[in-house]
Amino acid sequence: MGGEALSAAAARERLYEVMDRDLPFEEKATLALSVGEAYLDVENGHLTRIDPESDYWKAIASTDPADGAFPVGLQLDLGETYCRRTIGGEAPVRLHDAPNQGWDDDPAFQRHGLHCYHGSAITVDDELFGTLCFVSADPRAEPFDDAETLFAELIARMLETELQAERTEAKIDRLDQFASVVSHDLRSPLNVAQGRVNLERSTCDSDNLEIVSRSLDRMENLIGDVLTVARQGHEIGETELVSLSAMVEECWEGTDTDGATVAVAEELQFKADPDRVRHLFENLFRNSVEHGSTGSRTKSGDSVEHGGADVSVRVGPLDGGDGFYVEDDGPGIPEADRERVFESGYTTATDGIGLGLSIVEGVVDAHGWTVEVEESAAGGARFEVAGVVVP
Repeated sequence: MGGEALSAAAARERLYEVMDRDLPFEEKATLALSVGEAYLDVENGHLTRIDPESDYWKAIASTDPADGAFPVGLQLDLGETYCRRTIGGEAPVRLHDAPNQGWDDDPAFQRHGLHCYHGSAITVDDELFGTLCFVSADPRAEPFDDAETLFAELIARMLETELQAERTEAKIDRLDQFASVVSHDLRSPLNVAQGRVNLERSTCDSDNLEIVSRSLDRMENLIGDVLTVARQGHEIGETELVSLSAMVEECWEGTDTDGATVAVAEELQFKADPDRVRHLFENLFRNSVEHGSTGSRTKSGDSVEHGGADVSVRVGPLDGGDGFYVEDDGPGIPEADRERVFESGYTTATDGIGLGLSIVEGVVDAHGWTVEVEESAAGGARFEVAGVVVP
């Protein structure tokens, strides 16, 4: 039915070789489809893009030649394809002889006359993308067995991973463009305004100028936070051995701590990208100091609107030795809010935009670590970072 027949072992080996190659996505997908076509012993393989709402079906990769029945770029009505069944079900659709399986009156068979079809759904970002399908005009002698279905699913999941990586890279590119605009188009006039205000303050003592100066500094800090978030999608650079106590000392000195105190419970050496991990500690310290006044404890989430000089911060290794914690003795974070605090834009403070903990999560994700929010022994917030590489 198809071309060269492949054993399961040979097919897997060839598929892994294809997916490891540095090729444009469409070319890599077509080669992967060719491997599936040979192993499943069918005529053609297709990767499709589907939009159910507009009844849209399009082949974005195909082993069919340009003059074939289903070439790349072909658009069809979804309602006249077997793929409509694939995206509507929980399991792959397996047809080895459609009319003899009761599908002779199906619009897809009536329109295209395909006796053989194997379809798997493709999702990206938890949303339907399309299907991976293998077809033949003629029936197969035997139904698709579980091993064949498993192999088709393997191809589907690999292509999903490639599509997700492409989409993520595109998002990073857009964020880079955004960061460039923010850096140039906002910082340039901001620097001019800061310079003019400083010039005026050198000749005139004015409370209004002091307020404007603080506001401009606040704008500069916010721009820095936005740029940091925009660049979190980049992979980490070279990792090196980092000293927990040295990193804490450096980041604490670089943070406006407003008289708060910090203590390192015990030393820890771990592998990290120093530049990225500085953002993590600086933002956790800033979160504790700005939101952790023990003298301003109130009920519910509005406690984080109050900063204070009396907060104490403590840093140390986790009991399991595979990470570290940063905790304070402030009012803490309500349990109902602990999943939301890492979302960009989430804040209960009146003068923030909610990026600090989003930056923390970005650093953690880039390193392949995990972060959780708990309650400290003193009732404050405790951030636990685990999965850290400790030599």
